[in-house]
Amino acid sequence: MDSFKLISDKLDVSNAATELDANSNLFGEFNARREAPNSPHAEMEDIWLRYGDISGMIESGDYSKIADEHDSIWLKDLPECKKICFDVMALVNGERLGGVLITRLQSGGKITPHTDGGWHAKYYNKFYVPIKNEAGSVFGFNCGDIKPEIGDVWEFNNSHTHWVNNDSESERIAMIICIKKGEE
Repeated sequence: MDSFKLISDKLDVSNAATELDANSNLFGEFNARREAPNSPHAEMEDIWLRYGDISGMIESGDYSKIADEHDSIWLKDLPECKKICFDVMALVNGERLGGVLITRLQSGGKITPHTDGGWHAKYYNKFYVPIKNEAGSVFGFNCGDIKPEIGDVWEFNNSHTHWVNNDSESERIAMIICIKKGEE
C-alpha cells in the first residue's frame, strides 16, 4: 500500500458523533501525546478509547513503557464508537483489534508532520474514520492529501510522513482504529 487508500465510504457515524458530543469532557483527559516534548500532537486532544492498561502510568507519571508490546483493552465505554470499530474490523477482515484513539482538532489547529514508531505503530494496520469533518480539514501525506468525507474509512501507512491541517470553520473529530488484518 502507498500512503493511503479508501476502503469504504459512507459508514454511518451519526450515533457516534452524538455520543461524542454528550461525552466531550473525555477529550484531553489523558494528555501524554499532547504534552510530550516537541509533540506533533500539541494542538490536539484525544480520547484513548482502547489501548494497553495505562492506569499505572497515569498514577506514577512514568510513561516510558507506553509503546511496549501489550494487549489492548477498552478504556472507555462508548458503545456507538465501539460499534464503528467492529464495523471496520468486518470490512477489512480484522483478526485483532488494537488501540483506538478519537482525536479532536479545533478550527485552525494542526498536527505537524511526523511518522509513528514503536511496536504498536508497526504491528497494526491503521484506519482513519472521520466523525466530524468540514471542507478545509485535510489529512496530508507527501504523495497527496485525504480530503475526507464523514463516514469514509481510509487505511493509511503511519510510517510515511503525515499531518493534519484543520482550516475549516469547525472542530475536526476522527477515529484512528488499529487492526491486525487477516489474509486477504
